[in-house]
Amino acid sequence: MIQIQTDAAFRQDTKEAAAGIVFVKDKIQQALKGPLPPCQDNHQAEFLALIWGLKQVQEELKDGSLIEIQSDSKLLVSSLQKRYAKHYQEEVDAILDLLPNPELTFFVWVRDGQNKGPHQLAWQRLNQQ
Repeated sequence: MIQIQTDAAFRQDTKEAAAGIVFVKDKIQQALKGPLPPCQDNHQAEFLALIWGLKQVQEELKDGSLIEIQSDSKLLVSSLQKRYAKHYQEEVDAILDLLPNPELTFFVWVRDGQNKGPHQLAWQRLNQQ
């Protein structure tokens, strides 16, 4: 099973955002962080962070494994579970298009305290901008 833990950091005043991803495959963990385009709000940043992360690990997803995506964003997780988001449908569609087999992907909400790795990575990257 592949596990992807994701989070975004967002500054309301400047609209700057960054992504933090922890990618785990075959018990090997990889930490990734990167900039995101300006966002309208933190919710959009959460969706864009996952899109960014999936693009970074695209080659690793081609083997047909089960995928678990964890996020502390209830909106992100529930939207992906339903495959629908009133204000972020374009982002939901982009995420589903990046998954090799969405039916074998599980979207799991975790508490903020359980998502510290991606959270710290995202804020580290945002503070570098």
